[in-house]
Amino acid sequence: MNSSFLKNVRACGSVEFVETPVAVERKQVAQLVARPIEVVEYQRYSCKCVHCGQTHTADWPDGIVPGQDLSVGLQSLLVWLGNYGHLSYHKQQEFLWELGGIEVGVGTLVATNARMAEAVKDSVEQLREWVKGQPRVHVDESPWPVLGLKEWLWVTTGQQFCVFHAGDTRSRAELIAQLGESFDGVLSTDDYSVYNGYSVKAQQKCLAHLRRHFKKVVKLKGGNNQALGQAFLDLIDVGKAFPKGSLYPTSTMAANSR
Repeated sequence: MNSSFLKNVRACGSVEFVETPVAVERKQVAQLVARPIEVVEYQRYSCKCVHCGQTHTADWPDGIVPGQDLSVGLQSLLVWLGNYGHLSYHKQQEFLWELGGIEVGVGTLVATNARMAEAVKDSVEQLREWVKGQPRVHVDESPWPVLGLKEWLWVTTGQQFCVFHAGDTRSRAELIAQLGESFDGVLSTDDYSVYNGYSVKAQQKCLAHLRRHFKKVVKLKGGNNQALGQAFLDLIDVGKAFPKGSLYPTSTMAANSR
């Protein structure tokens, strides 16, 4: 806590004040300190027992791993910056130098990331199995260049969870690897063909993709294409075809859609 005191009275120039302040205003701010990352030396003692003569050595404090130069907390921060923040190893080196004046080799950063991946492996596998029993999930896939090769990064998400799957292909096999041969819930996806025909309780197609398709239908000439396309756009945009709480469109909208 830092305190600020008056140096003189603006009105008369006096430097003498009543000992008890009239009022104290408080302001809390988040700020960077001069050296947010610092090198700290820890010492542990080995002492001989005066009774049995055996030597006993104290434990290292929590957060210190023998043989490693970075604390557990700092390693966790670097892994978060690298994987979630997409900060390269070289940028992480600059980060450590700028904020702590310490030099860390790329090899150390690679090893740190590998240790963290191994540490959370069991938890990730448990999450993958847990996802298969959820009532609804969203699945998508995106191209993912790896060392010049085109891989696919799959993602399965829902409320408060997100699981990534690195796949060699964009095939049904990758979907089965994530959810199993069938999924007893609602699967929300885009209209990519791999999802069509997959055994699920129900499917919800991405409304953004559907909207894009119906905008093209509106531009088609002939027949009832414009009316049909606009009807479905209304369903997606404002839901005015469905009375509140209803699963079916009103008779007027249904008639106009034919």
